Order: sequence, then structure tokens, then C-alpha cells
Amino acid sequence: MTTTEQHTIDSINFTTNDTTISDLLTRQHEISDLQALDALASWDQQTAMPTGASEVRMHQVATLQGLIHERATAPEIGSLLEQLADKVQVAPFTDADRGLYEKVKRDYDMSTKLPRELVEEMARVSSASVDAWVKARATSNFALFSPWLKRTVDLQREVADRFGYQENRYDALLNIYEPGLTVRKVEQLFEPVRAVSTTLLRRIQESGKQISTACLEQSFPVEKQMELSEKALRTIGYDFERGQLARSAHPFTTSFGAPSDVRLTVRCDEHFLQMSLMAALHEGGHGLYEQGCSPSLVRTLLANGASLGAHESQSRLWENAIGRTIPFWQGKFHILKEVFPEQFEHVDVETFVRALNKVEPSLIRVEADEVTYNLHILIRFELEKALVNGELSVDELPAAWNAKYREYLNIEPANDAEGVLQDVHWTGGFGYFPTYTLGNLYGAQILHSLQSTFPDFETRLASGDTDFVLNWLRERMHVFGAIYLPEKLIERVTGETPDPQYFVRYLTNKFEQIYGL
Repeated sequence: MTTTEQHTIDSINFTTNDTTISDLLTRQHEISDLQALDALASWDQQTAMPTGASEVRMHQVATLQGLIHERATAPEIGSLLEQLADKVQVAPFTDADRGLYEKVKRDYDMSTKLPRELVEEMARVSSASVDAWVKARATSNFALFSPWLKRTVDLQREVADRFGYQENRYDALLNIYEPGLTVRKVEQLFEPVRAVSTTLLRRIQESGKQISTACLEQSFPVEKQMELSEKALRTIGYDFERGQLARSAHPFTTSFGAPSDVRLTVRCDEHFLQMSLMAALHEGGHGLYEQGCSPSLVRTLLANGASLGAHESQSRLWENAIGRTIPFWQGKFHILKEVFPEQFEHVDVETFVRALNKVEPSLIRVEADEVTYNLHILIRFELEKALVNGELSVDELPAAWNAKYREYLNIEPANDAEGVLQDVHWTGGFGYFPTYTLGNLYGAQILHSLQSTFPDFETRLASGDTDFVLNWLRERMHVFGAIYLPEKLIERVTGETPDPQYFVRYLTNKFEQIYGL
């Protein structure tokens, strides 16, 4: 056994001879079990639940959330944290012990600031909001969703005020999803992204060069798309003995006890293959992360990604940095021809990959190309911040949304479904969206490390080999779950703190080559 392997084992195992850690783990197991059941209820609601069950599900979820909150804020947990505060920092305690202490303490500090009644009300509103959003989106009628969104805004403001913040109320919500993230940090990290995205888009448009997407816009029966999605997932290492694939209105990944049960969904369009295929690779990246988490962390808060930004780094890495490249599809093109032999009989790899990388301003974030994607995130970041800070009302939101799309992308939604109703995320709150762009930044930096580690990176992909990528990621990132905070984790994986310039160079080099700029 090498020193590195021993260090990894020591890092991910809890101390076995300390009763304080043992007691904390026992309580965490119960909380984790309840959270898994809550996630299962959400999965069912979005994939299989009959529409008539929405009201009773709202109450079930509220009850579960109340129980989770009660267990997570128990005075006994506070006592255990006090006992561990000093001694956990030194030997024989491990990185897993310290990660557990820090994660539980962070969640305990936040949870104890929220009364159970507020937590249950948030759960009821969120559950009902999902149902309202589905109906509103189907009919393109924002008015059906608006009352619930207004209530969510009020609740999120109360949460932010209870958590506290130094500069901006929105900071308190950002910190939920990405520890330590603030508006100031977002703006500093995103400015280079804004600049490269707008500059590249202008250069591509001025070039006048066009890319055909005809090969993606044929007849693709939904059941065959699901077959292709499953094949694509298997070929990158997603384990169906510990996972499942379903359809939903909005693609997502969830787990009911990583690494043992990690599930994902895709969305299909019978005349646009890219929607389901790229969603499969994207959600597959999330799934691989959680399936790679060490079994020693199961049924704890650490059996997850380090943050949503870290999680998104994996989905964007597999979807874009790998899944939209010629070498990757040179090694995997056979699965397309197996499932859709007629549609791809006269299509070569280069034509297919160029179609996947077409740059064109569009209304739908999840279908956006890499050049414009982060502009969609900037729009949501600015709108969320304005809503939370009271600078924008919910009634003004559709018009503000349309104005932002004119400003950033020079396009405008024809209806609410294409515009303000396209994302389900606002049924649960705010502060989530900026983590998508963080994921792009982290992912580009991780890609650079992979390419530096494997000089034959593209050759190996072209041979059909992706195991070397997954194994590298699991050894250096996935296995640690949420033991480390995101910035420290990225530094451990890449040797550097997060740097947006890796993404700037990645995006520029890739699309200058594709468009011959």
C-alpha cells in the first residue's frame, strides 16, 4: 500500500474508539435516513406521482421536514459539538471526523436559527409550488405560479434575516449552497466569464459562419432516446445496480443514500436528440460523483458532494468538456448507430460534434451552448438578488426577465413557458443558480489537471476509454464526499485555488477552433 493510498483511507474513515464521534454518527444516521425518505418523496412527485396526490404529499413532506429539523436541532447534538470542538482538530481524529464536525456544526448553527414551524411551512410551500409550476408551465400562465413564488420570496427573506449577513441579504442564501460564497465573490469570479462569453458570442456572430444541427433534429422516438441515454450512462461508468433512470419535466439527480442509491432523470423531445442525450451525460456526472463517495461515509451528511459548485463541476465536465468533443465520440459513436441506425447512417463524428457545439442565443438554459450558458446564469443571479433584496417584485418578474434576455442575448421569450417559467428551482428558494457557473469554472480547472496528468488524454478517449478519467476523479475527489470545503477540495484535486482564467482559456480555445476564428 502506498503512502497516498494510506492517507486516503485514513482521511475517509471515522475514529472508531471515541464515543463522542460514535454518538454523533448515530444521530446522523437517523437524520440521513429521514432525508433519504424526503428525497424519495420528491423523486416520486416529479416522476410518477398521480396529480391528485399533490395536496396530501404537501403535508407528508412538511411532516418529514419537521422531523428532520427536530432531530438536527436536538440539544444533544449541540452538546456533542461542544465536546468535539477542540479535540477533533488533532490526532487521532481523522479528516472524516473533522469534516463531520464542521458539516454538522454548520448545519446545526443554521437549523437552530429556524423554528420548526417555519421549516414545515417552507416544505408545504415548496411542495405546492412544484405542482403549481408544472401546471403554469404547461399552460404558459405565470399567474398560476405567482402566488406561490411570492410566498417563497417572503420565506426566503425571513430565512436570510434569521441566518444573518454582513453586506447583502442574498449572501445568506448563497452560503447555503456554496459555503463562504457572497455577492462580492460571485461578481469577482463572474466578471471574466461575462467578458469572455459576450466577446466570443460577438466574434462568432460577426464571422457569419453557420453550423447545421439537422442531424439532431430528426425523428427520435422517446423510448429509443431513453435506451440511448442508458447506454451513454453505462459507457461512462454509471452503475445501474445502484441507480435508475426516469423522465421528468426538468432533469435532475438525487440520492436516497449515496453511494448505494443514486438516481437521475432526463427530458425528451421527439425531434431534438440533444435534449435527452446531453441531459444524460450532465446528470450522469452528478451521479458518478455520488456513486464514487466512500461507503464509510454512508448515512451521514458527508455522503454527498462538497457543494453544489463542486457537484456541477462533474456534470459540466462530462457533458461539455468531454461529452461535446470529437475524441469522446470517436470512441462512443457506435452507440448512436446501434440505437438510431437510420438517423445516423450518413452522419460522421465531426458533423455530429459540430452540431452539439453550435453557438446560438436561445431562450432555454438547459439547452444553451457553452458560450451563452453562463449569460443565462448571470440573468438569474441578478433577478434573484433583486427579488431577495426587495428591488424587484414578483409581479414585475416576467417583464424583467424578458428585458434581461434582450440585454444579454438579444432575444425575447414569446411566452412565460419559454421565459420566467422554464426553471423549477424557484419552487425551493434562491441562491442555487450561481453554483452552475462555479461548476463551469471548477470543471475547466479539473480538465486542465486531467490533461496535464494524461498527455495522451484525447487518444485514450478516442479509443473508447473513459475509465481512466473516472478512476482519477474518484481517487482524488469523489471518494471524499463532503469531507472538505469546496475551495480546499479543488485545491487538493488541481493543486491550485479556484481560478476563472482556466475557464476563459478553455472556452476561447475551444470555440476559436470550432469556428475558425
